[in-house]
Amino acid sequence: MKNKSMILFGAAGICLALSGCAPKNAGNGAAQTSAPAPAGSKPFVVAYNQWIGFVGLFTALDKGYFKEAGLDVQPKQFAGPADSVPLLLTGKVDVSLTTADTVILLNKQAGSTPMACAYVIDTSDGADGLVAQKEIHTVADLRGKTVAATLGQCNEMLLLKALAAAGMKRTDITITNMDADTAGAAIIANKIPAAVTWEPWLSKATPGGAHVIYSSHDAPNLLLDVAAASSQTMTSRSADLRTFLAALAKGAAYDKAHPEEAAQIAAKHLGSSAADSTVMLSKVKLYGADDNRRLIGTTAAPGTAFASATEIGHFFVDQKQMSSMPDVSKTFTTEYLPQ
Repeated sequence: MKNKSMILFGAAGICLALSGCAPKNAGNGAAQTSAPAPAGSKPFVVAYNQWIGFVGLFTALDKGYFKEAGLDVQPKQFAGPADSVPLLLTGKVDVSLTTADTVILLNKQAGSTPMACAYVIDTSDGADGLVAQKEIHTVADLRGKTVAATLGQCNEMLLLKALAAAGMKRTDITITNMDADTAGAAIIANKIPAAVTWEPWLSKATPGGAHVIYSSHDAPNLLLDVAAASSQTMTSRSADLRTFLAALAKGAAYDKAHPEEAAQIAAKHLGSSAADSTVMLSKVKLYGADDNRRLIGTTAAPGTAFASATEIGHFFVDQKQMSSMPDVSKTFTTEYLPQ
């Protein structure tokens, strides 16, 4: 359901083990009556893909938090987190809900006006994983077998993490390039021994006997989902960006305070059941503004998000998708976070 094209950063979504701090104005549970966005105001286009971690966006839309703040948010759905970033760079999208790894990789196309992660939305904490058929009990049992993963993206990164934890190398298995949704379906159809995929495929595979042998829970601080803004958005729509992030944080705070309703909202937007959404919500960590300040830190004392970004950069260099380590010092910014 995430349709990540990696890139976490979990694959992207990176898993950060911090608890969220809810903003004071978290909402009261009822849809609020609010004035519509000012007539003639320019729409604020927000790209996203179907991923449980974006429930804060869904809640903010349903509760009217954006309109209440005078912002005409127009959500635009894409198949995966990397698909919308080219449109972000060309100004056709104002913010892209994507993965940190996507920002790091595609910033090489941004030249002197790079994108930045203006908000860390969530991290995968078990919602991405390596799932195997029932006769395969451990990662070590994959030796000599074929494993599906999306090459050059967060799924491959998680697979390599799993292999390393088991004392194995990439050459100990055969990797076949497959997107996560196709891989999940292939596992259910028993067409492949193992695959890296995400929810809802992890849960769907269980009734047939397949099981998760390594997940993003085992690789904390790896797969991060973010709200990415282009240099153009940060320059020409800075006030709207701050308004958007404040309402997004308000939605996430409401979700953490009302998990049952959050599951119902997610189910409506993701086309799943409330029960399934409840399970999926337990496998992500949602972050608020205070969490972001800890995760991102300051120039003098960078937070753990930068360690994740550095690890991602090394991955891209190792995979020869980058010729040298990217400068991740400006990957994240706290400038537009709500107070």
